[in-house]
Amino acid sequence: MSGRKITIYDIAKEAGVSASQVSRAISGNGYVSEENKEIIMGLVEKYNYRPSAVARNLKKGRSSSIGFLIPHVYQEYFPYLYQKFEHEMTAKGYITIVCNGRSWCDNEIRNLQLLEDLRVDAAVIMGGTLDQINWEAYTDYIQAVKNLNSKIPCVLGTERAAELDCPGVYVDACDCVDEMMAYLAGAGYRKMGIMGGVGSVYPSVRLKALFREAAERHGLEIRPQWVVNSSYNSMDGAEAMKQLLQQKELPEVVCCVNDEVAVGAMGVALDAGMKIPGDMAFTGYGGVWLGREFRPQLTTIQFDFETMGRILAETVLGVLNGSGEKRVIPVAPWLEIRESTGGERKQPIAGR
Repeated sequence: MSGRKITIYDIAKEAGVSASQVSRAISGNGYVSEENKEIIMGLVEKYNYRPSAVARNLKKGRSSSIGFLIPHVYQEYFPYLYQKFEHEMTAKGYITIVCNGRSWCDNEIRNLQLLEDLRVDAAVIMGGTLDQINWEAYTDYIQAVKNLNSKIPCVLGTERAAELDCPGVYVDACDCVDEMMAYLAGAGYRKMGIMGGVGSVYPSVRLKALFREAAERHGLEIRPQWVVNSSYNSMDGAEAMKQLLQQKELPEVVCCVNDEVAVGAMGVALDAGMKIPGDMAFTGYGGVWLGREFRPQLTTIQFDFETMGRILAETVLGVLNGSGEKRVIPVAPWLEIRESTGGERKQPIAGR
């Protein structure tokens, strides 16, 4: 039987018994005579036979697998969150299947259909088209999510999850943004810019609205020419900073929609001979590795990846067990003050 994979039927044929007897002998469930058990287990060892976990689980009506859909892999946020989630699910006996949408709606739809075909027990859907501010316009995608959710439980990484009749988990940064603006005002900053994000993506539109509202409460001025939109990686931040530097008057601090944009912007500022935070300070959002390793280290709103991953796993397990409510759960970040804003400086900057 060399050259091909051994099946339970091969073992049964050589042992002279039924496939069900082989199954009982291997699992230890049900009666098999000692003589037949000895023969079967000898053949199992001889051929290094391992039963198909997928087939065994599907026979029980489950696959012990969870789909985890992300829009891309080039930002640290999604791998960080997945790592924590996967750790929790592995401890409960589940494997996770990661699908990368590559920032394209059609790919995300195919991934949703793939997870249905794979018969996963549940799916977690993060970002991508789910984050579009007008997601109702993406009718094929929304229908694919609804279709999958009608067959297996889906948990969404958005505060709008209830609109699709799903439980959800999201970052609620409202209080932390207010704390950051209070810190910046107390540190002496008065003129503020905003960098990154595009108008079609709900989380960044929401975040920039929080920036504006909190800045107004704490007396920070934001001028239209100090608000520069961009996409979300460090190269986009670099280009946005070059655009900002064309202004005759510059803000004292720039609040960015993520750490990658902030690091790209700081690199351009340093190349232009600026001192950080002396000439311009920067803040990020997310708290990924890049912001900690860059010099000066980036002040940021730090996501609680540990708690988010745990709550995602608990939510999935809850709906699988029939005990989970379709709640949308906020997870609060915290303010991580580092060198890019000057730490604990409390007095207004000289000459400003």
